[in-house]
Amino acid sequence: MKKIIFVSVILVALSVIFLFTACGPSGYADAFDGGYSPVYSADGMKTELDKFLAVGGGDRTCLVSENAPEDGSGEYAAAEWIAGELETLTGQKGKIVSFERDVYTDSFESQNVVFSLKAPAENNPEGYKVVIGAHYDNMYDTCESGDGRAVYFRGTRAAGAMGNGAAVAALLNMCDIFADNADGLSTDVDFVFYGMGCIDYGGADEYWSGLGERGRDSVILAVTLERLGGSDLWMWFDEQSTAHGDFILGTAAGIGCGDHISLPPARQTDPDVILTDSLPYTPYPLMNETSVYFGKTNVCSVTSGSDFTFLLTDNDGYGREDISYTSRDTLERLERDMPDYADQMRVAAETLTASVFGAGFTGACLKGLEQIGAYDWLTSRLAAYIAGAVLAAGVLAFTLITVSRLRKKYAGEGGRPNIKVAVFGMDYEDPEDGDVYVDIRSGKPNGPEDPFGDDPFGTDGGDKDGKA
Repeated sequence: MKKIIFVSVILVALSVIFLFTACGPSGYADAFDGGYSPVYSADGMKTELDKFLAVGGGDRTCLVSENAPEDGSGEYAAAEWIAGELETLTGQKGKIVSFERDVYTDSFESQNVVFSLKAPAENNPEGYKVVIGAHYDNMYDTCESGDGRAVYFRGTRAAGAMGNGAAVAALLNMCDIFADNADGLSTDVDFVFYGMGCIDYGGADEYWSGLGERGRDSVILAVTLERLGGSDLWMWFDEQSTAHGDFILGTAAGIGCGDHISLPPARQTDPDVILTDSLPYTPYPLMNETSVYFGKTNVCSVTSGSDFTFLLTDNDGYGREDISYTSRDTLERLERDMPDYADQMRVAAETLTASVFGAGFTGACLKGLEQIGAYDWLTSRLAAYIAGAVLAAGVLAFTLITVSRLRKKYAGEGGRPNIKVAVFGMDYEDPEDGDVYVDIRSGKPNGPEDPFGDDPFGTDGGDKDGKA
């Protein structure tokens, strides 16, 4: 029994350490050797965010069903604006890709906006591709099921500056710079503005599925921007150190952004939340479109550390009120609470741009692809059940040990004596340990055959140690 308890405790300790320890880099590679000049400005980020949040009065509600008002979907209006803004910035209009998606009992229409850039053939003979995306929809208005019996989400009536306007504005700025420097690309790049991101990450799933098997095989990195503008800027790559992660973080250090970007801390994991059937173990940075790509290709989740919506509280981890995806998610509130939000957008865009254009980027991504799969077992429900069972066994073992020791310690010291049941008779028990035994075979210690008689614990006679 002691060996079983010991093994259980060890397994519990290992499970806790593994589940709550975030990956740490094995040493950032010096991926960037200098020569990069900043190409973005905080003012440029603000300008683009101001324009985007003004579209449709801030209503970009996704999941508008066929019983919606005749003036159409706020999400579609935002998609049209993004496509037109891309043409203004780059001379190339974004492609609106419509799709239908079933959500529970309803069928909804949505659309992605895709802006594609090709690298020179001599720079990319294998046809590799990088995907950089962010969802553009919000939860401005309440979305009900078609029969009116359910609500998919409650409307915030807020334009969504953090969720997810800041990421969209950063992406638009990046499209401008990438288009002007496409001759220097070593991989193709798809910038994808995802629709239906506020539930089930529908746009990302549709984009990935629409690539086809050959197209999916060409993707060497999928980057997601989400909730920019908070107190910390995190980049998450995997639960282990990865080659592409080291390269990107090394690039950040090389261009002077290293002090503004970090891996998320260990406390930013939540193994209890099940977002999708395939992700019972969900690190916080996977709570966005990154989850669609995780385990299939290299990922990079760029997100802010100021929003903890999965804790189901009104406060973030720093004691402030949550902003994103609430009624407080306005530009005015973002400017008041997070005055450096635009600079964080700039740092994110600067780091990703320098990385993609940096020498050795493709090689780092290809090496990263070789590392995929080391943690695949974490994405099965069985892993969550095993972890839960081990933790439960550890708690039970700890409880049994504690109760047993406390009972022995305080027996005879003003408390009740320890009372034990001799299931197989007193021949198999130690009557010298000071406990009181009830012998199932003979009833009470010195009593009749009925173990539940008038005096089952021998208080009217018999020795304390249970001897006959």
